[in-house]
Amino acid sequence: MAFSLFNAVLLDGTVVICCIACLVAFARLSISHPATVYLVFHSGFVSLRAMAILMGATTLFAWRGSVPVSESEIARAVILADFALVVMTCAWIFARHRAVVSALTPRTARARALQPQILKSVAAVYIPVGCMAMLLWSRLPGVTTPLIQTDSTYSNWAIIAQTWAGLSLLALIYWYGFKPSLVISESVYLCWVIYQGTFRFRLLIPLIFLMQIYVERRGRRWPGALGIAGLIICALLFFPLKGIGQRLQAGEPIGDVWDSAQAEVANVFSGDHPDEMILDQFASALSLADAHGHLYWGRTYEGLLTVGVPRQWWPAKPGLTRYEQEISTRERPMADDGMVVTMLGEFYLNFSYAGIVVMSFAFAYLIGVWFESVRSAGYFSLTHFAYLLVASNLIQVFRDGLISLFVFTVINMLPLALIVALHLFSSTANGMFSTEPILRTPRVRKRVMTEPVASQESSCS
Repeated sequence: MAFSLFNAVLLDGTVVICCIACLVAFARLSISHPATVYLVFHSGFVSLRAMAILMGATTLFAWRGSVPVSESEIARAVILADFALVVMTCAWIFARHRAVVSALTPRTARARALQPQILKSVAAVYIPVGCMAMLLWSRLPGVTTPLIQTDSTYSNWAIIAQTWAGLSLLALIYWYGFKPSLVISESVYLCWVIYQGTFRFRLLIPLIFLMQIYVERRGRRWPGALGIAGLIICALLFFPLKGIGQRLQAGEPIGDVWDSAQAEVANVFSGDHPDEMILDQFASALSLADAHGHLYWGRTYEGLLTVGVPRQWWPAKPGLTRYEQEISTRERPMADDGMVVTMLGEFYLNFSYAGIVVMSFAFAYLIGVWFESVRSAGYFSLTHFAYLLVASNLIQVFRDGLISLFVFTVINMLPLALIVALHLFSSTANGMFSTEPILRTPRVRKRVMTEPVASQESSCS
């Protein structure tokens, strides 16, 4: 029997509260736990959006020539999202239980340590290259146009390279902490990101990564009140960020820029901001998939095989969202408008309802097991660094699909991914932890890495 939107919203609120209670009781949530990110994503883009629509917010495609997403479609999407949340909650609890049982078994293998030489070598190469890319291809204050204009004849690597300096600084902050020179340099980079007015994830993901570093270097599970307030402010500024950059480039007065940002944030609270329509896009993707009539059986991921090849070398290479072109219609042109189907929609396109259940459980369980292993490995281990690299990008994965796990982690954060790769394949990274190098590290490293596993779990989880 079909649910009304009111019943779906009521059920969603109950499910969210129950899942949070179970995760707090049995999974020991923290700022870097994957469940925390997913709960924020679900609450912000499913629960609040459904409530806004119930109170009269406009749905996706509610304009001339299109077929608006109906309340019944929204209700169906909410129910499926709730079911996925329950499944993923079970997976994270099972992962925690597995970790508790495994902790009772003595282990001789130790985690591989981060090598500062690799971090510094990557930073020494990518910081100057990134700064050069910023000077050549980006918009800078006082300069009307970039020195080199980017268009279809340029590879996207010219755009990605502009972030390498800021990402390399993140690696140095991870190892050396929040030294004034590193913090100032990273702040300048983030201000540059805001001024560009595009690719807002370049601001959001580094801020998430920095917050996770800050919390875990201090052996905590959650940031303080100021940290949480800062995250909320950044989340709200995410919506008007494009307009802020574009107005600054146009030379508008700061007062006008602020007033425009306030108006857009007010639009967010009313539930009518276009960036809040993730639930609508998921609901539309479900209906389009049903109308398409064919499952993809994993073919939505085939673009990963060629994503690193510049399109200038292979103009006909498969696109990452070619499946969206196939399911889109004139009345609902999701591909043409650059919309997403979300991770759950991606599962549904490939494997129908079974995909939402099995794939959601498998992904949540694997990432949960990895998180639990990180807790006992220590902050200065390779697995901890690699996990935070992935965890900071999870919000994009939940929004855009599993394909973003590779695109955002490996391609868009190439310097950090390269650090992990060099540790895995370099002969200088074959050693295990020992107490001697630990004693030569700063005090915070000694405190984090020399504690017994039991006490370390209680302070860092």
